[in-house]
Amino acid sequence: MMDWSRRNFLRRTGLAGAGAAVGGLSTMLDGCAITQRYDVVIRGGRVIDGTGAAAVAADIAIEGDRIVQIGPVQGSGRNTIDASGKIICPGFIDIHSHTDLSLLVDPRAESKIRQGVTTEVAGQDGSSLAPLTDARLRSLQDGYGRRYGVDIGWRDFTGLFDTMEQQGIGLNFISLAGQGTIRGYVVGYENVPASARQVDAMKDLVDQAMSEGAWGLSSGLEYTPGSFAGEDEIAELGRVAAGYSGFYATHMRNEDDFLVEAVSEAISTARKAEIALQIAHFKASGRRNRDKVAMCFDMIEQAVDEGMDITLDRYPYIAYATTLQNLFPTRFRAGGAEAFVSRLQSPDVLPAMKRAAVDKVDMLGDWSAVMITSVGRAENQDYVGRRVSEIVARSGQDPFEFVRELLIAENGGVGMVGFGMSEEEITSVLTHPLVMVASDGGAAAVTGPLSETTPHPRYYGTFPRVLGKYCREEGLFGLPTAVHKMTGQPAMRLGLADRGRIDVGLVADLVVFDPDTVIDRADFMNPHQYAQGIESVLVNGAVVIDGGEHTGALPGKVLRKQAGSA
Repeated sequence: MMDWSRRNFLRRTGLAGAGAAVGGLSTMLDGCAITQRYDVVIRGGRVIDGTGAAAVAADIAIEGDRIVQIGPVQGSGRNTIDASGKIICPGFIDIHSHTDLSLLVDPRAESKIRQGVTTEVAGQDGSSLAPLTDARLRSLQDGYGRRYGVDIGWRDFTGLFDTMEQQGIGLNFISLAGQGTIRGYVVGYENVPASARQVDAMKDLVDQAMSEGAWGLSSGLEYTPGSFAGEDEIAELGRVAAGYSGFYATHMRNEDDFLVEAVSEAISTARKAEIALQIAHFKASGRRNRDKVAMCFDMIEQAVDEGMDITLDRYPYIAYATTLQNLFPTRFRAGGAEAFVSRLQSPDVLPAMKRAAVDKVDMLGDWSAVMITSVGRAENQDYVGRRVSEIVARSGQDPFEFVRELLIAENGGVGMVGFGMSEEEITSVLTHPLVMVASDGGAAAVTGPLSETTPHPRYYGTFPRVLGKYCREEGLFGLPTAVHKMTGQPAMRLGLADRGRIDVGLVADLVVFDPDTVIDRADFMNPHQYAQGIESVLVNGAVVIDGGEHTGALPGKVLRKQAGSA
């Protein structure tokens, strides 16, 4: 059994003889035990430490925000958690999250914290909340400031992070710098190449973002305006992030018919930039693309063998979430929403748009694979949560014509879920050792402003679904492997030395869950359901979930990257 004693910890870290500086531990003086009182003691559980090692029986003692003892704890706790029959593991790190603005709307992030997430990595898919142009600042103020009362006045990452810290947040927050946001800031939303001067300006913005605490660069190459950048342009920005030991997280240019080419581009971009690569929500969408998963892993493994640092992430669902505009190639989305809607009404362009959208749906299967998840206008709310095939079956309308009219009515602002993957495809991806678990979702809640939309169930269930469905029910892998994919592995990608594992001296971001009952409850028809089996969650040593209920505590921190921390 691993020796997790305080003495061993002090010896390993060179702190032997400095015991007075480490408070809260049971100390032996002349053979007489002095019983200490800790802030929190978790008793009677089995510890899975996040490294992939097997579970061991142990108690955990916490002082402040740190783990100070693991093993039989003799002292008492001001707060004692009974973990009998439960698993104690590190808090889950959501390596691909969209909890950006939702964390400001409701800082509790209930759908995330209640599934065990203690750290969110946002600023994904090329979109971040900084830097902000005047136009985007006004848009956010109009959309979120007035609707939810969010104080949006920042323009850079320092201002964003300060705002979050001043408000208080329920879990830890990390952000990447969005390549699409930066390109929109400098070049705009047209499909034009960036000039050398514009590339230099974008590099300066990446440098500023990294110096202010961003952890890397993200791209969303299926979304405008980031999609208008070529490989070399992105590599130029990536080199700047690499100088801060950051990484490059990409939503690739394609995840279906041209998946192999997209993976090749991602690898080539990272190689040119000399930067670590994270391939986001890796999938092979569409029935005709299932065999491409193995081909892509062969390419990735070869690049890793050649010395590249590549990892991937994936959510455990057969459907993805995006916007209805994503049925159309990026060339039809250039110039923003108004230009896109104008093309939908142009007799010259519309036939080509229809062919492209129908081909995309054919790749998924048929119109039953497309579900409407969000609209803005009250008269269209009845479509939310329904598949296009079901909607047009009642009206007799052509499905493409329905989609076209809905997009025009909503000025392009329609959310969708696409059922493009299979259980076999999930299995082949999740079991790969380079793949970690991520939600690709934001925060929601069963009540309040974050209950007003119809989100993908991954907002509520990603991590418990892996533990319950894929570990306990299907035996895809054991709990230590699953926990590693949610904790130690993403911590290594980020370079978080003091989180993602359980050891003496590390931060007490912890989850206590019942391995016999943990499971997701959210589904596509009724997504606003919290997961079950997550008993307790601690963030920075503070109990946020206690007995399955939120305590109201907001102990989260904005984790600002320090140069060289990787």
